[in-house]
Amino acid sequence: MTDAAGPTVNIAVCGDFKQLQLIPELNKAAHLGRVYYASRRSNNAARLQIDRSQARNIFLKEYLLQFHARYLNHAFADTIYPLYDSIWLAAAHAAWQPCEVLHAVIQGKAFSLLQRAKRQGAAILGHPIVCHPAFFEREMRIELERLSIAPGPYLADSVNSVAEIELCDRIFCLSGLVRDSFVAAGFSADAIDVIQLPTDLDTFVPARASAKDLPFRVLCVAELNPIKGHIYLLEAWKTLKLANAELIFVGTMRREMKTVLKRYEGQFTYLGPLGRGDLVRLYQESSLLVLPSVQDGFGFVVTEALACGLPAIVTEHVGARDVIKPGVNGFVVPTRSAEAIAEAILNVYSSRSLQQSLRQGAIASRDTFPDMATTAQLIAAAYHQTYTARNTARFAK
Repeated sequence: MTDAAGPTVNIAVCGDFKQLQLIPELNKAAHLGRVYYASRRSNNAARLQIDRSQARNIFLKEYLLQFHARYLNHAFADTIYPLYDSIWLAAAHAAWQPCEVLHAVIQGKAFSLLQRAKRQGAAILGHPIVCHPAFFEREMRIELERLSIAPGPYLADSVNSVAEIELCDRIFCLSGLVRDSFVAAGFSADAIDVIQLPTDLDTFVPARASAKDLPFRVLCVAELNPIKGHIYLLEAWKTLKLANAELIFVGTMRREMKTVLKRYEGQFTYLGPLGRGDLVRLYQESSLLVLPSVQDGFGFVVTEALACGLPAIVTEHVGARDVIKPGVNGFVVPTRSAEAIAEAILNVYSSRSLQQSLRQGAIASRDTFPDMATTAQLIAAAYHQTYTARNTARFAK
């Protein structure tokens, strides 16, 4: 099955994730077999620049999930979301084609697919999008207890995620934070690659001219979910009482968070989920992005914001801390510290010159972000390493 292009690689992602943007370049850099994913119908084979026989878009799953998240606020997610995932998994099995390397997103939703590939002799390159389940579960449990929210769907995939990780020969992750969490859990550091995914620099662009007479606007773009740490930003904002300033939240909202947020009524404006065009304009017209997560494997909104000229404040538990240069394009603050968030916001609010220099630093960050072709080459190299290590181990036996 192997030819000059390297091992045949299948990609499995139960959702509409950032790596889909890489498929055209990965199809050049590696020998792709089939791509199993769930996205909009428009993200078809032609859009991904692959043959129709390669694309298996189980789009029904993604439409059901997005409808449920947007209009039902994730109600009964613990019982209904697994049904949506099972639609994707059954369809992926039905269309399965053997491969030599399976590139699988690790989120506890494709365990039987990984098992199948492993039984057929494939090597597994896992791609976790969050920290190791041990790290994630510890941080999530702290928040659930603090907010008096039942674990429900928040920890439902942990066991399967661990099982998937145990099948991986190698992983590539998005940040040093994720890498460190896997090493702490016992995964070999020699079998981990840190590869940052690209940002769409054609879509996320700075404003041509600075908007005038706008309030000092702090923006948080993240699903309103206990792990995202909105509560610490709200506590910081409540103490600041800034004049001519506003706090805006963007993203879907977990039903349980509605009760939590009632005590902060009047402190923030909630816009719900936004399309790309509206989000770009909001980035361009805001003063600061704050991502106060207590666990975030990366946080793509950070690089999107920076690309639009919006500086960012993130916590030490946000993987995108890797791209923040403190005092240049933003700040990194301790996790779960409303006081540190408030201090950083106040520093920026109080200095027009700092606001300007941070904006310039954010725009300059664009030059440091990886492009599609380079990232695809790095991932293709990880395919070769995964395949070679797997076969070396077999021959050693």
